[in-house]
Amino acid sequence: MRHAFVSFIPVLFSLGMGSAQAVDVLTSRNNLARTGVNDQEARLAPGNVDARGFGKLWALYADGQIVAQPLYVSGLRVDTSGNPGVPPVQGTFNAVVVATMHNTVYLYDADQERPGPQGRTVPLWAVWLGQPRPGGKDIDMWSTSDPEWGVLGTPVIDDSKSILYLVAWHDDSGGPQGYRYRLHALRLKDGSHAMPPVELQAPGLDARRQKQRTGLALVKGVLYIGLGGDGSRGLLLAHDAATLQRKAVWMVTPNGRDGGLWQAGVAPAADADGNIYLMTGNGTFNAASGGADYGDSFVKLRLEGGNIVVKDYFTPCNQAFLATGDWDLGSSGPVLLPGELVIGAGKHPHLYLLSTARMGKYTPPPQPGSANCANPTALQDVGQAEHHHLHGSPVYWQGAGDAHIYLWRENELLHAYPFVRRRVVAAPKLGVDALPVGMPGGMLSLSSQGRRNGILWALTPFDGDANSARGVRGVLRAIDAENVSRTLWSSEQVSARDRLGLFAKFVPPTIADGKVFAATYGDAEPLRQYGGDARPQQFPARYQVVVYGHLAPRPMATVDQARQDVQLLQATTAPLPAIDLARCAAADGGSLDCTSELARVAGAPALERLLVPAGYGFAGCELARVTVASNSAAMPTALAIGFYASDVTAGQVSVDHGRRNPAVDLKVAGQAVLKGGQAATLHEFAGVVNCMLGAGTRAELRFKPYVEFAGGTPLTIFRNWDVAPDNHVLGGAVTRIDRHAEVLQ
Repeated sequence: MRHAFVSFIPVLFSLGMGSAQAVDVLTSRNNLARTGVNDQEARLAPGNVDARGFGKLWALYADGQIVAQPLYVSGLRVDTSGNPGVPPVQGTFNAVVVATMHNTVYLYDADQERPGPQGRTVPLWAVWLGQPRPGGKDIDMWSTSDPEWGVLGTPVIDDSKSILYLVAWHDDSGGPQGYRYRLHALRLKDGSHAMPPVELQAPGLDARRQKQRTGLALVKGVLYIGLGGDGSRGLLLAHDAATLQRKAVWMVTPNGRDGGLWQAGVAPAADADGNIYLMTGNGTFNAASGGADYGDSFVKLRLEGGNIVVKDYFTPCNQAFLATGDWDLGSSGPVLLPGELVIGAGKHPHLYLLSTARMGKYTPPPQPGSANCANPTALQDVGQAEHHHLHGSPVYWQGAGDAHIYLWRENELLHAYPFVRRRVVAAPKLGVDALPVGMPGGMLSLSSQGRRNGILWALTPFDGDANSARGVRGVLRAIDAENVSRTLWSSEQVSARDRLGLFAKFVPPTIADGKVFAATYGDAEPLRQYGGDARPQQFPARYQVVVYGHLAPRPMATVDQARQDVQLLQATTAPLPAIDLARCAAADGGSLDCTSELARVAGAPALERLLVPAGYGFAGCELARVTVASNSAAMPTALAIGFYASDVTAGQVSVDHGRRNPAVDLKVAGQAVLKGGQAATLHEFAGVVNCMLGAGTRAELRFKPYVEFAGGTPLTIFRNWDVAPDNHVLGGAVTRIDRHAEVLQ
């Protein structure tokens, strides 16, 4: 048993350096609409997030698993002089709030590491709320959250940034009869209780089994708290934020069973009028026949006096099939869209778009228990053939062009649905990164500068099924939100530097002021399932939130080595498409840089920098099309494919003007198998050859490809070159190089 107190080194009257950007993440998924977007991120952009300059800064210590999303508070005035339980700290800080399953709440300086002894970072303050509920097979069949359950739901902070509200699961007496849920209100300035905590009590509340998984919602001075659990009815509690006293309770299935509220941790959504929106889990449904049970439904609620009243609802026509087949509609949460719309999806492969003014209620299927039927009252019911669950709620973002709905189901690629004229375009754009088989898919957040520079941040499992196994590693990815086939960066590219740790199920990353805060279930643990009565006896050595951001500039050595990670496959000459000099950029000495224009007309990245001196054109020039075969196993961590390239004229070799192409810009031209049996990815590039330099003098192209990686301590760039003994030459009499028989099976 770990000690039941929090200790850390005092920080005496420390003054933090605040950021000029006032960005706050005070609630689950950034806002009451639960869009998952921070559109005021001024520092992170697709052009500056890559493995050379972006990575792991430090990790914030925690004493247990983190299943609640970290929150971010800018310009927070901290003064712990009024709380004798924590060391003295005074100053103004950008701060991050971390709550753990050990029932500890930390407030950390978001702008500097503050290292302490034994690798433990020093918080501004930390408060332990009491003994958590022990883990058990009754609530955790695979023991993925052993050894204890404390704070599950993401806390919420009031708009004045003074009070932090959260629910903690307590064990008062060392047994099931002593299990309690308490609502706490902590002063952000010092961690002290603003008022005594209140035990959650309501008809149907069972603190032995029900899980308070959903994030807390604070709407017009009222806290909304959802509960659910296998074999237990779902509940929504409304508590007065000023007094913590209960105002009302709503039961999802008062006359039936189940109907849990969990939404993969997402808090209830709310509109400007104070209406609350939920998606419920498997359970009894009879509302269409005058009953009060709302299993597998979108529900619109409103607090009226001492009651939470159903104002409208939508239930899929196949609800009976969903309930009997464990196809929870409420496996993720609803997202409100502009124009009185709400969207959401669950385990069944349907994405529903509804009007919040007229949600559509229920249309029975032609045959009772049908799996597939029509929902004519939904604005849209976008289905798909694959039956894969959604757990991380959709993200909605209006970019420079069309708006998009992003979601990442388990066992699928990332989907980006265009959202045009208030409708979902059913043909999504797809990402390129495959997930391991199993749950739960991708947990998404998005950062942007308004409608520009969108980056989709995705936390996913890296090597296992996080539903049934412990020790599943996680990976954080940055994806171009305007072109989801471009993965800008991942924490596995330079794994020795940036590796995340264990995947935290259902927790989206938090992005603010140029940093990404990613929760974990710990640093490392053997990958293993604990079925039946088996339970883990050893746990991670360190729990943590990993902080990513721009790295301090530092010189990096480059090491050249020859390995079969990339090899020239073929090269050919072809007529050069017309290059528009007006599209070329100005360069030194009055010349033009036509590199990007070459890539545009050729439809492939340029292997060389194409500089055109003033007064020169492209007389006699031909296009060089080059295909390389890259080891597919090496590509997920590759930073770039680059080239040595130079002109050869009359025995003279010009300087190297080869170009490095970041991994996100590569053009895949096919798949193949290398001589050694390894899978190969074919990439295509373009260059220029045979340009007329003078009477009878043409420039041939001498070139050789490499794949670039980073690793080691100190960080080193490794360039693994084509193993061919000599550079390749194209031009003049050589119009084609074909190495298929040499390189591929």
